[in-house]
Amino acid sequence: MELRGLSYFVAIVEEGSISAAAKQLHISQPPLSAQLRHLEDELGVTLIERGARHVTPTAAGRALYERAKRLLLLADAARQEVSQIAGGVRGVVRLGTISSCGPALLTPAFASFCAQYPALRFEVREGNTYQLLDLLRAGAIELAVLRTPFADEGLTCHSLTPEPLCAVGLPGVLGAGSPLGEAITLQALAGLPLVYYRRFELLLQGEFRRAGLPLQPFCVVDDARTALGWAATGVAVALAPQRAATEFCQGTALILSPLNARGLFTRITVASRRAAPQSAAAKALTAVLCGNSCQ
Repeated sequence: MELRGLSYFVAIVEEGSISAAAKQLHISQPPLSAQLRHLEDELGVTLIERGARHVTPTAAGRALYERAKRLLLLADAARQEVSQIAGGVRGVVRLGTISSCGPALLTPAFASFCAQYPALRFEVREGNTYQLLDLLRAGAIELAVLRTPFADEGLTCHSLTPEPLCAVGLPGVLGAGSPLGEAITLQALAGLPLVYYRRFELLLQGEFRRAGLPLQPFCVVDDARTALGWAATGVAVALAPQRAATEFCQGTALILSPLNARGLFTRITVASRRAAPQSAAAKALTAVLCGNSCQ
């Protein structure tokens, strides 16, 4: 299979017709149809069901489409990476970030960095930690801005200073107070309906176990913002990183209480593949994101 043939196939699937794909690719329809037939002959399967006006991918076609998208993404990433290694701070930085780390990028230092290198461009992928780690290890992105804990085998990680987890809830659920109120103990938390991001579960279990307390969550979710949303309804108390929680609480009736537990913290971390050469732009961006707080 050639990358060009795969790109043609992806265009046909996404456009929904061979004629529309030909127009989008700026080629005539007959050679595009011939490329599709060649790909089907090579694989020995029917990839597209032809209709009067539209085409529909078969089960085999849908499977190839997902693989082809990933292969094309990796090929483009490889071209960019090779061209940028010795090219200075220019080109495109392929960056991934989770939702609660987004504000770490949008700082005056980052704005100054962009102004210093006006020819630099960015491709940003957003997703959960597991998705971004997959993209990073596959080479589809060059840097990932994540939160600990995560499996860091094969990665080079630069972490900012620790950020504590906080309890967030409405006054009737968490207690009286105001944003950034008094610290709350694990003993007090053990009796509350808790909701938290799934990746924090092992961290919380270990801390509660050391305190001799049970951890019986009301709900476990896949995004810190979801946990905070549940807290805003009054049905539970969310456990979330302090920075994300503080931003979410602004303009709401929610109160935020630091946790009185030394081991319950997370770090914003800039990760890259240890074995892969890094572009000058990625190195410079890592230094800007971490500043003097890298560890």
